[in-house]
Amino acid sequence: MIHSALYRAPELLDPQRHGALRISALQDWSITRHMHAVYLAATELPEAALEFPVLFVHSGERDAAGRATVSPIALLGLAQGENLYVDGTRWLARYVPAFIRRYPFLTGRSADDAAPGVMIDTAWSGLSPTVGEALFDAQGWPAPALQQRLALLERFEAEALRTRQFCAQLVALDLLRPMQADATLPDGQKLTVEGFKLIDEEKLRALPDPAVLELHRNGMLMLMNLHIASLANMPALIERKARRELKRRGASDGPQ
Repeated sequence: MIHSALYRAPELLDPQRHGALRISALQDWSITRHMHAVYLAATELPEAALEFPVLFVHSGERDAAGRATVSPIALLGLAQGENLYVDGTRWLARYVPAFIRRYPFLTGRSADDAAPGVMIDTAWSGLSPTVGEALFDAQGWPAPALQQRLALLERFEAEALRTRQFCAQLVALDLLRPMQADATLPDGQKLTVEGFKLIDEEKLRALPDPAVLELHRNGMLMLMNLHIASLANMPALIERKARRELKRRGASDGPQ
């Protein structure tokens, strides 16, 4: 769902097919307007937790014990297809998650390929045969602009390993519980946010001392506390929703 809200026409990157393309800097953030959540790597939590509620969602996979695995996300909106951190082309937060910064690239595979490779969203308006920096040089090798973006993609994939380990620990310790948050906007509109998971603080406090010590030493306890602290951003997100609704209603009530 998160992939499909951003990537519209991904293709495996091919110097013969895409060799003439040039790329511009990512400055138009309207591409994210339909993303109500975005995946995070564990290493992003210190910055992401300052601005977004960080929650967990089922990843669609199961571990060796048959338990549903989870992934961390930054909550961007309170309804499907709504991003409250983007206004027109502007990104309204100080931090941009790496999942978005790596756009228009991602790691994936086409239906005909067994091994994953680098893909590019050919539907993005920032790709052009005439404007921007070249993706490939005359010999078909990645040009500097592409090298920089591939390095970001490589770091994102590498950091995903620690993220999976962190989430596997949460599942193995049975620390997650379903989240449901209810809110009422100033105009009386009622909102319910559900479908996510958060850490059960009572279960966390009940862990035996050796388990807590191990979580502290491997850095995972810090990540858990960052997630818990990030929940304080939920009222600010609701306030963003209220302001947007007021702005929308003001525009619809304006002169005809």
